[in-house]
Amino acid sequence: FMGFQECEDVERVLQDAGLQGTFGAIVGAHAVAIAYRRETWDVIAQGMEDVAEDGPQQWYGRRGAVWSRFRHKWTQKTVLFASYHGPLPLSSGGLCGARATAWNLLKAIASHAEDGDGVVLVGDFNAVAGSSTIRELETRLYHVFSGTTFGGVDHIFSNCG
Repeated sequence: FMGFQECEDVERVLQDAGLQGTFGAIVGAHAVAIAYRRETWDVIAQGMEDVAEDGPQQWYGRRGAVWSRFRHKWTQKTVLFASYHGPLPLSSGGLCGARATAWNLLKAIASHAEDGDGVVLVGDFNAVAGSSTIRELETRLYHVFSGTTFGGVDHIFSNCG
C-alpha cells in the first residue's frame, strides 16, 4: 500500500513511475489517495472522512482521511488502510484542536474497520512526534514510524505491534 497527501493526480504519479498497470488507486477529496497492488488485494469498501479543519491563522480548508478495506486474494485476511493529511498550524490540531482531530481520526477508523482487520494509518499529520495529536493517537494505535522532514510530521500507525 502507498498513501499520498498533497497529490492532485495519483494516476499520473503511478504512470510516471511505471506502476499504472500494477497498482490501483483510491482517490479521496483534499488531495489524499491510496495506491494498492491489484494482483494481491481486492477492494471491499472505500470512503472519505473529513476529520479536521485548518485554524484561521493558516486556513486552506478541511482535512480528511481516505480509507479503504482490502481483502488479500490468497489468505483472505483484511486490512483497513487510511491516508491522512492533517491541519495547520503545525501541531495545533487545527480549528477544533489536537484531541478532537485525533478522536475524529479514530472514529473514522472504528466506523469502517471490522473485527479482525489489520489497521494502518499513514500520512502527513502536520503534527510532530510528541504533539497532542500524536500522543492521543498513541493511546489507541501503535506508533510505528515517524519521519524527520519538516520536524517529523509524517507518521505511520497500526493496530499490530
